[in-house]
Amino acid sequence: MSIEIIVPRLGWSMEEGGFVAWLKQDGELVRAGEALFSIEGDKAVQEIESIDSGILRIAANCPKPGESIRVGDVLGHLLSRSEASATLVESGTVGILADNSPHDALAGRDAGAPRKDSVVSTTQDVMSRSARATAPPGIVRTISPRAARVAAELGVDWTTVKGTGRTGRIREEDIRAAASAAHSPASIVIGSTSTILVTGGCGFIGTWVVRELLERGLRVVVLDAGERPKRWERVIGPASEAVPLVRGTLADRGLVKRTFDEHGVTHIIHLAALLTPACQADPWEACNVNVMGSVSLFEEARLQAGRIRGFSYASSVAVFGPEPDHAIASSVAENRPPTFYGAFKKTVEIIAEQYWTHFQVSSIGIRPQVAYGPEREVGLTAGPSLAARAAARGEAFCVSYTGRVGYDYVEDVARAFARGALETPPGAQVIDLAGEEVDVDQIIAAIGAAAPGSASKLSVSGPKIPAHTPLNPHLISTLYPDWKTTSLVEGIRRTVEYCRAQQR
Repeated sequence: MSIEIIVPRLGWSMEEGGFVAWLKQDGELVRAGEALFSIEGDKAVQEIESIDSGILRIAANCPKPGESIRVGDVLGHLLSRSEASATLVESGTVGILADNSPHDALAGRDAGAPRKDSVVSTTQDVMSRSARATAPPGIVRTISPRAARVAAELGVDWTTVKGTGRTGRIREEDIRAAASAAHSPASIVIGSTSTILVTGGCGFIGTWVVRELLERGLRVVVLDAGERPKRWERVIGPASEAVPLVRGTLADRGLVKRTFDEHGVTHIIHLAALLTPACQADPWEACNVNVMGSVSLFEEARLQAGRIRGFSYASSVAVFGPEPDHAIASSVAENRPPTFYGAFKKTVEIIAEQYWTHFQVSSIGIRPQVAYGPEREVGLTAGPSLAARAAARGEAFCVSYTGRVGYDYVEDVARAFARGALETPPGAQVIDLAGEEVDVDQIIAAIGAAAPGSASKLSVSGPKIPAHTPLNPHLISTLYPDWKTTSLVEGIRRTVEYCRAQQR
């Protein structure tokens, strides 16, 4: 069965672009993950990787370099060897086929002549032999180059993994799922001696994380510069009184070490950070907290490697620039964060990679989008949560920004951090949450459905905020295939109901 090669959408607003060049020849073997062709979007030229393997057959009406193309246009096909052979016989064209088989004769090639594609990497040869040796009779496992690299990084024997790609090819998602399965709840014992440290546990997300952990019957200790918040009593209830609160900053290495030792910390959920306004106002202090504070936790995880069994930390979509649609895989045109906050978050992701590479400290960075839900009160993007509270009270409210961005319900966010810490697979993972991307008017409509008659009292006005959408998101479901996302309608309904209950 042939596979269509179509023009992808490089960004949400892209409808057409310019064809630049094919990076493979007609009739040539293309492997999944290899650069196939290049196109030009609004601001940049981008190489497009093949999503599968096959013999390239360029369409007869394929555009020439410089000609306009539209999203969804079919540029050609990837054919199986049998399909390619039949096509070559019909056309009399000599093609490049990728095995030592009778297809050579079908392609009009002298069986004894040297093959153009006979030189392959040692790694691929070894992979192929390994796959043939371990697969069931008659089956040869194949793996994409990217998946092979990830398998090596995570220590996964890919020859034992079942592929979900076309023709059973093993993809990156299959490797990560296999790594995650080894650290699933069934294989992990969280005993009574486990203690989860939550930095920034007095904040909005931190409060819900603490609640999530306590509902799992786990011991929690919070390290935060702030005081015990009143929202703990509202969200967590009486159980919050038993949660130890260590007052201080992560920049105090001595305090961090004492906290680990005195409370017997076994898992880390790192949320503490100064937000964008504070980072812009005082980059020096923000770097101490956001970067060096994070390093202090990674250092304790390294020094106490025998005791620390899981580590999740808060990254952000702010690591992406305001126009990720036009980013290309080039050091010249990187999709760089536009703020100190985003730069610091990206720095921590890179530091996490170094701790895994050199010290085998595993971690998961989680990038929420706009977190919303009960008790969200601070920040520009608190608007939807405050609007839901106003609707529950029958009050008027104006959301002071416009634009289309992604939204994650806070209980999903809390569950992600808890699961990331309790089920940390090998490696330095960074994952994106799969909330819904909507404009503010859709938020107002969802609130109106949850609180009939309230929409007329709600309004929207203000600047358009950037979405910071990742170009190639690595969704949490690639690590945890059973992950379920709360819909926006349901999340808004829960927020309104919570606020109504608080009024009683």
